[in-house]
Amino acid sequence: GAGSTGFAPSASLGAGDHNNFGPRVGFAWDVFGNGKTSVRGGFGAAYEGTLYNPLSNSRWDLPYYSFNQVIGGAEQSGTDIVYGPSVCDGTGTANCHQVSNVPVAFTGANLNPNQGPPGQSQAQGNIDGWDPTNPNLATLTGIIFPKGVRDPYVFNFYLGIQREIMPKTVLDVKYVGTAGHKLFRAEDINRQPGSFLPGDTLATPGVSATVVDNFGRTLTGMGGRLNQNYGRLRVWENSVNSNYSSLQASVKHQMSHGLLFNVDYTYSHSIDNGSTWHSGATTSNGAAAGEGFTLDQTLPGLDRGDSVYDIRHRLVLNYVYQLPGQSLKGALGAIAGGWSYNGIWSLQSGAHFETYTSAQNGLSGTNADGSCSAADVTNGVCVNLGGDFNLDGGANDRPDSSLSRIGGVSHNSWANGWGRTKITNPDGTTSYQYASPSVTFSPPCLGCTGNLGRNTFVGPGQWYADMTLSKTFKFTERVNMKFDVNGFNVFNRTNFLLATAGGGAHNKYTSANFGQAAGTLNPRQIQIGLKISF
Repeated sequence: GAGSTGFAPSASLGAGDHNNFGPRVGFAWDVFGNGKTSVRGGFGAAYEGTLYNPLSNSRWDLPYYSFNQVIGGAEQSGTDIVYGPSVCDGTGTANCHQVSNVPVAFTGANLNPNQGPPGQSQAQGNIDGWDPTNPNLATLTGIIFPKGVRDPYVFNFYLGIQREIMPKTVLDVKYVGTAGHKLFRAEDINRQPGSFLPGDTLATPGVSATVVDNFGRTLTGMGGRLNQNYGRLRVWENSVNSNYSSLQASVKHQMSHGLLFNVDYTYSHSIDNGSTWHSGATTSNGAAAGEGFTLDQTLPGLDRGDSVYDIRHRLVLNYVYQLPGQSLKGALGAIAGGWSYNGIWSLQSGAHFETYTSAQNGLSGTNADGSCSAADVTNGVCVNLGGDFNLDGGANDRPDSSLSRIGGVSHNSWANGWGRTKITNPDGTTSYQYASPSVTFSPPCLGCTGNLGRNTFVGPGQWYADMTLSKTFKFTERVNMKFDVNGFNVFNRTNFLLATAGGGAHNKYTSANFGQAAGTLNPRQIQIGLKISF
């Protein structure tokens, strides 16, 4: 719950959800009444129970707990933190000492010379260090608003036609789709675009920097977080929707003349505005915008794009072929008879990913300490040398890109990286140019959002061919021996991974190894086996 000065106890974690209605309906129609052509369809609604993790994270909430954070001073020689009034000789903190007979004053004239630039706590009043009454820079919370959280739900729908095109052979073509609603997202609500621009301070009362971003919005500086009493405030929301549409076609042939096979092809497209409900650490995107926190919580539609698991094309062939000579007898039959060859071939296009920068902003201007003033912003001499381009405190921003979509990256580029060149721009910012594929990433204008959409890059595709050659030797009526030679990834194709189970994707465009695969999947393996059954 929220009190007038911050957080207050709440008797519950919000309202419950007691109206989950999950109907199922389906039909099958023998079109001509001869059992050769059928049409089938169905619809269903399914619900997901509230995740335990969001609820359990509420134990970290204020006022009962906070991950306090001290910035500067801690464990740094000569900059020990002092809690309370101090007397200094003006030559630095090493020549200051704490006093106990003077009231604490956090405002007013700076009585500790040379203790920091205007606007910082140690430069106000008579303290040297930081404000001990305001230590709550929360870094992990599990806040749930009074309205509570709802159970996410998914609609599933299907319509298909099956036709026997020849004896023991069926063609199946169908549409399969899902639509997810009220899916979970962890959102940092203590953000507002432009808030890290210079704001109203004691040194410049009533003056805050403003810029107009590339959406035509006027952003006003606050000098920090939206609520500067806290750091990250992570709220659990039902704010993500998704949809999946696919055309699935298959040809299935039952065993006939020693041959059985199935061919399945899927063309699909999955879209959402967030594919993971927490941090995205196990996906190809890491903490990039959309996987966890949004790029801009005031414009959540900016993260609407391809899902991280969007695989546009997938083809699978499996077969069993009984080689000629099945009926051979005698010595020839023992050697050449009874052999079979089977396999599974699978090919698919790559998953989707995006690039981002994990760096905080680095505003540079004409102040003595190198920071920006409101006048610097007005005069166009304040530049952001870091990340967090929209200046909201979230370091998950996408840059400007010379290409909106990238696919078909070469095998060599996935193995070694895309080949980075750093370019220093006239304003001091840095762009990164890559050779293969040819693309340039640049910071957008001050306070602006990059033009690159979410998950517009296609990762490496995969291709596997697994095969088995086998023969059964019949010794007696009850005793048989089966001989197998199994080959996995027979052609030893290198199938790259964008990320491993623990993350590790090289998708920060400022990294020298950007674009390099995080690992590979299974290499070629050959195994031989004998099995005796009796």
